[in-house]
Amino acid sequence: MRKIFLFVFFMAFVSLNAYSQSDGGDNNIYALVDEPAKYPGGQAEMFKYLKDNLKYPEVAKANNVHGRVIVAFVIEKDGSTSEFKVKRGLSNECNEEAIRLIKSMPKWEPGKTKG
Repeated sequence: MRKIFLFVFFMAFVSLNAYSQSDGGDNNIYALVDEPAKYPGGQAEMFKYLKDNLKYPEVAKANNVHGRVIVAFVIEKDGSTSEFKVKRGLSNECNEEAIRLIKSMPKWEPGKTKG
C-alpha cells in the first residue's frame, strides 16, 4: 500500500481542545480559545510527523481495514497531550495506533485564553 493511503488512514488531528488556566487559578478545558494550540513547525510539520511515524497495524493490513480514526485530545499547559478519546474509530488496533501517534508527538505550544 502506498504511504499516502496510510497517512490518510490516520488523519488524527481533526478534533482538538486546548487546555488553559482560568483566571481563578483552576485548570479548565476550553473548546474555544483566543489563540489555539500550535504544533511545533505548524500543520505541515504535524502531517509530516504523522506520515513518518505511522505504523500501520498488520491485522488491519491483512483484513483490508482502511478509513479514518478521529481522536479528540487535550493540550496541557506544558504542551503535552492527554485525555485521548476516539470519536470515530475503525478497529481496536487502528484506534490504538492513532492514540499512540498522538501520545508520542512532541510538545505543542499551548493555546491561550485571556492571556
